[in-house]
Amino acid sequence: MAPHVRPMPGAVVAVVLGVVVALAVSTALPTGRAQAAAGPAWGVVASSCTAASVAANRAVGLTVVEVEAYWDRYMPARAGAVDAGYVADLRARVTRCLDAGLRVVLGPGMQYPPAWVRALPGAALVDQRGRTAATGALDTVFSAAVRSAQADYLKRLLTDLPAARIEAVRLGTSTEGEIGYPGPNAAHDGFLQSWWAFSPAAQQGTGLAAGAVRTPMPGWVPGQRTWQGRPVTAAAARAWFGWYSRSLTSAIKGQYDALRAARFTGQVHLPAPGRGVLPADLTAAANALLNGTGDRDGSLGRGLDYVDQFPVLARSVPRLVVDLSGVDDASAVLARRQSPAQDACRSTDPAASVAAGTPVHLWSNLRFARAQATRAGLPAVGENPGPPAAQTGGTPDSDTLAEQVRRAPGYARSCGLSALLVAFEWALDDPRWGVTRDDYRRAVLGGP
Repeated sequence: MAPHVRPMPGAVVAVVLGVVVALAVSTALPTGRAQAAAGPAWGVVASSCTAASVAANRAVGLTVVEVEAYWDRYMPARAGAVDAGYVADLRARVTRCLDAGLRVVLGPGMQYPPAWVRALPGAALVDQRGRTAATGALDTVFSAAVRSAQADYLKRLLTDLPAARIEAVRLGTSTEGEIGYPGPNAAHDGFLQSWWAFSPAAQQGTGLAAGAVRTPMPGWVPGQRTWQGRPVTAAAARAWFGWYSRSLTSAIKGQYDALRAARFTGQVHLPAPGRGVLPADLTAAANALLNGTGDRDGSLGRGLDYVDQFPVLARSVPRLVVDLSGVDDASAVLARRQSPAQDACRSTDPAASVAAGTPVHLWSNLRFARAQATRAGLPAVGENPGPPAAQTGGTPDSDTLAEQVRRAPGYARSCGLSALLVAFEWALDDPRWGVTRDDYRRAVLGGP
C-alpha cells in the first residue's frame, strides 16, 4: 500500500445476516482523494484462518486478515531445519484464507526467535549500563549474526508459503513486532532511560550488520556533558540521536532487502507504535544532552522519530505502508476531551504538525503519526490496541475493546487509512471482551 500498490479485486460481496452488502474495494489500495472515496478495507489481526473463522469473517464482510507465523515454532532447533508439521499447518491456513478471497498480510513473527538465535554471539541488545532487556529483545539493529538468521528465516518462510498471493509482509525490530528499541524499564529494574546501542557491534563495529553504522561518539553516554575531554554540544547530542533513530531504518531496510532476495514483490507493512518524539520535545532533549528531558512517552529511548524516519523509509523501502497501531488508543481518549477535540485527523495536519506553536502534544497518537506518513508520501493502515486487560497495547486509560471497535472505523475514515484491522480475531470470539464481529459490522456499515 505504498506509493506503488498491488491491484486487488474490484469488489467483494458479503452476506451479512441474510442481507447482501457490497463492500467497495478499489483496484489498488489508494491514497488521497481516491482513498477517501473508496473508504478503508476492513479486517482483523491474528486470524487463525480456520474454516470456522474464514466463514465468520466473510459473513460480516471482512476482506483482509493478518496471519501470524512464529519463528520459534518454524525453526525450533537450528538454522535451516524446520518443523515440517508446523510449516504444513501454516501453509494450509494461509491458503485457506486466500482461497476464500481474503487478502492476507503475513506477520513473520520475528519477535519470537528460537533459543538457538538468542544464543548467537552478540544477539542481545545492550544499554549504557551493560544491561540486557528482560523482555528478551534481540539486537536486530546492529548484530550481523541476528540479521543473517532473520534473512535465512524470511527466505525459507516465503519459499514454503504461497508468497506470490500474499499481499504484504510485516517488518519490525521490537518484541512487539513494531519498529523501535525496547521501551522504558525494559530491564525491569526501575531504570527508565535506557539507550540500546552499547553492544560491541554498535560501539566498536565488532560483528556489525551490513548497512549499519557504528556510533559517531564511541563511549559517550547520553546525558554526559563531555566526550573525549571536550564539551558536548546540543548539535552533537542531536546528531547522536539521529544516528540512533536512523539505525532502526537501516534495520528495516535490511529486512526489506531479505524479502526481495527471497523474490517477494508485495507490499511491506511497518507497524509503528505511538507517535514518536514531538519536534519541540526533541529540541528540548538535545539541548539537555539527552539526559531524559523531553521524553514525554518513552519515544526517545525507543528511537522513534517519525518526522525524520518516515521520509527516510519512503526513499529506501519501496511499496512501504505504515501500520499505525494506535487507532483509538489512550491518547485518543485524552485528545477528544480537549476543547475543541484533537483526536480526528484534518487535511491541514501534515503542515501544521511540524509548524512552530502547533499544540501537537494535545493531538492523539494516530493524528500526529498519520500526518508524518502523509508528509512522507506514505499510505497507512491502522489497528486498535486491543483489550486493555489483555496487555496487548491498551492501558487502564484506554477505551474498552467494545468502544474501540465502535470508534475505530470513524478514525480510520477521518485519517484516510487504506484498511483497519481490528485487534484481535480471538477477542471477537471471546465473550469476555463484550464485542463480536456483528458489532464490528454495525460500526462499519451502520444498521441493526
